[in-house]
Amino acid sequence: MTRQEVTSNYIINLERERVSWGYTQPQMAKRMGISTSGYKKIVAGETNKIDLYAAYQLYKFTGKFIFELCGEQSTDLELFQSLRSLTPSQKAFVSDIIRFEQDFQEKAPSAEEYISVIVPTGSMEDGMVWDSANVIKVNAAPYLRKFGRSLHCGLKVTSHNLQPVYHNGDILLISKRPPREGDTVIFVNRENGCAYLRRFRHGSPARLEPVNEYGVTLEIDYDNADEMDKWIKFGCVLTKMRGPDAK
Repeated sequence: MTRQEVTSNYIINLERERVSWGYTQPQMAKRMGISTSGYKKIVAGETNKIDLYAAYQLYKFTGKFIFELCGEQSTDLELFQSLRSLTPSQKAFVSDIIRFEQDFQEKAPSAEEYISVIVPTGSMEDGMVWDSANVIKVNAAPYLRKFGRSLHCGLKVTSHNLQPVYHNGDILLISKRPPREGDTVIFVNRENGCAYLRRFRHGSPARLEPVNEYGVTLEIDYDNADEMDKWIKFGCVLTKMRGPDAK
């Protein structure tokens, strides 16, 4: 970004933060430790000099880093922004996963050839509540070479309930890309907490068909924002790999 773009983004986001907190410009200036005239000069674009202590004070009460307010975008920043919305216990869980990944990277000489695979506890089936899971590491080097960055993680099938399409021990390789016609997708319903592993069919509404032809087809209206808020798209299945204990 250019200097002008950074400054413009900062001004816009600074005023958005002020409005979201319900502050007047003098109140916002006081929270940042600067004069009202100084604040007005900033938002009027009359100066591009931002006091470091003012930026620090802004972070202290908004939680927003200066590079966020300047419009910086990155996958690391998106991850950090997502963490903000989690509960303390959820953050602790994510921290444990991060430490696990760091420890694995330090000890495994070829860590880049492995993916993290989620192993749901209980009898895995379409429409189950995935309230707990373990994480294992699996070497998926050939698939990483084929799919590259689109391969995000794996999901291990832990029962015979998805036969004949998926067998106990299969590892489903998951991508976060938008679903395509005929993809196997995993959607989680926010209201009942259930995860559905279904075949995606385009349409208006879109249809989620059972992969093994048992069960009721679900419909999702992508044009209905309220309905879409009820669903979390976990990912699409790129392919499956046969796990060591698959039969």
